[in-house]
Amino acid sequence: MFHLVCIIYILIIIYSIITQLKVIINYKKNKKIKIKDGSGLFVSKEILTKNNLATLYVTKVNNKYSDHYDIERNVIRLSKEVYNDEDLSSLTTSFYQVIKALAFQDNKTRKENKLKFLSLDITNKIAFIFFMIAASSKDLGIMLLCLVLMIFVIITRYLYIDKYSKLIEENINYLKKEYKLKEIDIKQLEKTLNILLLNEISIHLINAKY
Repeated sequence: MFHLVCIIYILIIIYSIITQLKVIINYKKNKKIKIKDGSGLFVSKEILTKNNLATLYVTKVNNKYSDHYDIERNVIRLSKEVYNDEDLSSLTTSFYQVIKALAFQDNKTRKENKLKFLSLDITNKIAFIFFMIAASSKDLGIMLLCLVLMIFVIITRYLYIDKYSKLIEENINYLKKEYKLKEIDIKQLEKTLNILLLNEISIHLINAKY
């Protein structure tokens, strides 16, 4: 029983790593597909304006793959390539970060979710510590507690997917028309967004930036 629970924990971590790799692979693939005016800055401003949030700040950071919505400061941070380059990667990445920003524009909601994200990070770190203790002592009780904590993190993160999905549905048709995307590009866009949504489940498990 101990070894079974241990294997389940490790498989969840492996799934999280694979999901992160899929994000990177799709990012590199989409960089080759050029989209006129598809820079991260331009796309962000377009979608924010459509949703009456033109004043929300979009800034550039130097680190690659560091694109994220800063829930604490209410700022969208895009890596230099995404911010400047006109391609499907920039379009998809910036669009997704705007979607996350749109989900937390109410001040009360933003404060509540900031605390939730912080608690998920702490819970995951505790689960990892318990895993190390259980692995060395072969204590089934601690290993089960570790798995329960991890499942709690997964379920909590999953609850956000529905909110993001609804916002994507409300804005994606505008994106397709505005940038005159080809059918093949639309399929790749939708595939990448699905991967990013799945990544929401695993993002805290490997202590990635939310």
